[in-house]
Amino acid sequence: MENFLFNGKFFNKQNFISLFFSIVLIYFFPINFSFEIKKLLAVLLITFISDNIDVKWKNNIRLVTNMTGFLVASLYGRQYILVAAITTLFRLERLGLNKRVSKFLGYFFMNYGGYVLADLITDNIYLKLFLFVTFSKLINTLHTDLDRFDFNMLLTEYVFFLTLLPSMYFYLLCQNHVLKIYFIFQNLIFIILYYFIMKHLTEREEEKIKNERLKRFNDIMLQFSNILYSYSMNVSKEKISKDVANILNKQFGYKYVLISEIDYENDKINRITYAGLSEIEFNKLKETKVKASDILKLFANEYRYGEVYFIPAEKGDFDEQNYYFQFESNITLNTYTQKKNQWHPNDLLLITIRDKENEIIGYISCDQPKNGLRPTEEDMKILSVLSKIVSIILIHSKQFKYIKKLSETDYLTSLYNSSKLNKDIKFYNISNIPISLAFIDLDDFKKINDTYGHVIGDEKLKEFAFTLKSSVRDIDKVYRYGGDEFVIIFENLNKKQAKKILERIKRKLIETGLSFSVGIEDTYETDISNLIKIADKKAYEAKNSGKNKIIL
Repeated sequence: MENFLFNGKFFNKQNFISLFFSIVLIYFFPINFSFEIKKLLAVLLITFISDNIDVKWKNNIRLVTNMTGFLVASLYGRQYILVAAITTLFRLERLGLNKRVSKFLGYFFMNYGGYVLADLITDNIYLKLFLFVTFSKLINTLHTDLDRFDFNMLLTEYVFFLTLLPSMYFYLLCQNHVLKIYFIFQNLIFIILYYFIMKHLTEREEEKIKNERLKRFNDIMLQFSNILYSYSMNVSKEKISKDVANILNKQFGYKYVLISEIDYENDKINRITYAGLSEIEFNKLKETKVKASDILKLFANEYRYGEVYFIPAEKGDFDEQNYYFQFESNITLNTYTQKKNQWHPNDLLLITIRDKENEIIGYISCDQPKNGLRPTEEDMKILSVLSKIVSIILIHSKQFKYIKKLSETDYLTSLYNSSKLNKDIKFYNISNIPISLAFIDLDDFKKINDTYGHVIGDEKLKEFAFTLKSSVRDIDKVYRYGGDEFVIIFENLNKKQAKKILERIKRKLIETGLSFSVGIEDTYETDISNLIKIADKKAYEAKNSGKNKIIL
């Protein structure tokens, strides 16, 4: 117990304030330890249930849900607020003793303080309940949330608190004993609704993050493609390297990028180019002698993921059994709040450049990501692809077609990506070749990810992509447009002819359990610049009118 109190974990500033003001409040406004068993049981039950309903804000901060129990406690008397606060000690979540006591003190100070302030202002019970939730939320914000203040989060919590009041008012007005019990417990229904609303909003935010990251990857690949289209084979490696560094700096979001070459013969590192540094800083790095043998020690298997090496600042980030850093699979709202995912100033991220014999001949150092996060598993996969492209650009310049294909291909499904779609739309516009465009949206694909996980979801996407590709003619093109959205361009077919092919694909998918909604438009009736927009709108109509439909 002595270690618990004096190891610095408990007696922090926030706990000290909670404890000090709690003692002051109890001293001047003492608690009457007189309880009615029915009221006591009601407060215990409602507080325990509401405190264990985990409602998260979009940055993974847990919102206050136990106000449901504290409001009932304030209705019965200040002594019941202590009971509600004690109940929070027994939250089912895995918490250490210090965190449990900290939360108990915080909730007690927040709600007992709100109760005392409301009681001093008015004797009107209806106004008192309103002031109680208002003052409690104000104390909570000033004491707990000020360092992470978010007005939208404050407003959301306060509105939730206010929605709990009508039930208490009906309880006070009602004379029927059964109805009074109903109104006491009715707010638990509201909190469950609150949970599902916030869960839905969080899922939308995470889907937005996923789509933005996919778009960013396609933009990066488009930039690499532009390098290939812009330069002849006689362009210097310094010029190409400079553009690669700028892409990693601007599109991928690393503040500092440094490309270096390994001189094995003289055991030294030669600096080639940079992005994000000043010219003076770069020249200092060029003048600083670094042994190649020292750098090569960093390229150990325990740090390797594909063609990229990530060396975290502290050994504690490794799994004790296999000594590998545990990457997050992808970025979610939860990623931003976990300390282990946050970039440390001493972290190292090295992208290798290899020759024909697969020997490392250079590397790209990336530092200080603008989102403040360590790379995810998804990032490492993308950077590995970029590593291969850079190696080919710098060393295997004759393999132009292979590089071009990589820059236009979706890394998961091997279909064309959205940047390739935009290029092809421009081509068909110039060439005047008539086309039909099908916009495909998989039905209920999110349920597969939620039920079986993203690994199984990715496998399903690959299978679906293979079915699409193998079901169309050689002259037709298939693209992955977004997370679970695909596009097919049919040359010299109108939309009725294209529909027959799509119906054949739907029949193939029956055994897989997958279905899709699709909208089709063609250049026989619509200007090519509006094809994607109109086909997308039709796919949306198909999904909202029962799914598994084709709309012409």
